[in-house]
Parts: sequence; C-alpha cells; structure tokens
Amino acid sequence: MRTLALAVSALALAIPASAEVTLNGADEGTYSLEKNHAFLTWSVKHIGISDYTVNFTDFDATLDFNPENPTASTISVTINPLAIETHYPDAEKKIEWHDKLTKGENYFNAEAFPAITFTSTSADLTSDFAGTVTGDLTFLGVTKPVTLDVTYNGTTNVPWFGQRDLLGFNASTTIDRTEWGLTANGGSVSSDVTIEFSGEFLQDE
Repeated sequence: MRTLALAVSALALAIPASAEVTLNGADEGTYSLEKNHAFLTWSVKHIGISDYTVNFTDFDATLDFNPENPTASTISVTINPLAIETHYPDAEKKIEWHDKLTKGENYFNAEAFPAITFTSTSADLTSDFAGTVTGDLTFLGVTKPVTLDVTYNGTTNVPWFGQRDLLGFNASTTIDRTEWGLTANGGSVSSDVTIEFSGEFLQDE
C-alpha cells in the first residue's frame, strides 16, 4: 500500500497539474490549429423552440499572430462540409440525414463545393484581449464578408510540446444563411445561423 502511495506521489510530481497561462508573452509567428482541442459548431432555431446544433469534425486553420500589434494578425480557415456530426439517434436515418445535409443540392452540396473557407481581411480591438475579426466567408460558391467576435484566452506552454507556445481563442458570429443561397426548410428552420469556435493554436516549429 505504501509502495502504491509513493508511486502515485511520484507520478503527481512528474506531471504538472496545470500549465501557467498568461495573457502576454507569446512569440510572433505562424500558429497552426491544434486539432485535438478545437471545436466548431453551427446552430439554427428549429420551429422557434430549440437550437439545433451540429459539429464540424474536419477543419483546419493557420494563424499569423502578432502579439505587439494584434490587429495585424491574420487567419485562414478551411472546413470540410462532408464532415459533420448531427447527433441523430437512429443510426440508419442518421446516415440518410448526413448525406442529405452534406451532399444535397439544397443544402451543403459538398460534391460541387468541397470546401467552406474564411480568410480574414481586418481586425479591431474592443478591449485588451477581445475584438472583432472581419473576413471573407466562401460557402456554396458565394463569398461575403463576415465579422466574428473574438476573445483571446491566453498563452501557455505544456511539456509535450516543448517550448512552443499554445494560444487559446473563442470566436462566434451569426450569419443569414439565405445570403449564401441556402434557403431549404425556411418554414421550420431559422435563416440565422450561429457559428461558435473554441480552440487552441500551436506555434509552428
């Protein structure tokens, strides 16, 4: 029993409970999305009484970060419209709904438009660690400007990534899907779509 207790104590000392998080001190440079800790969802109102939420499960992003002048930072994002998780409880119907939503010509039409992209064009600070990022969202072959509310959650270093910085952000926006030509189910599903992101970016080696 004493041996087990010593082993547990040694393990606890070897693995830090948490890494120190700071709101400054990150290096300037290119950061890539750390996909194990990145989450992207969209939600719409369903018949006006609930939020129907879907996860994107395959997306990537590259951030060129300038800590001295955050508004000079830029980001580009690519999303695979075929890769979604709808949480449909019936396994067989889930496949049908997944294919209809991703491949249907009235929905994501992913075979004709295999990528959703966002490329930032400008940024503004609203406080020391929050601001807005405006960019071009391309979806269903249509490109329109979108502005996201962004919060910088801090910088940390964890042992398994060595000395490389790890940055955390939250972002959200609401768009009108009909502006991109997606009008299906207009009688039961809202035109407004809320998009939310939370994730980490790892400094490139």
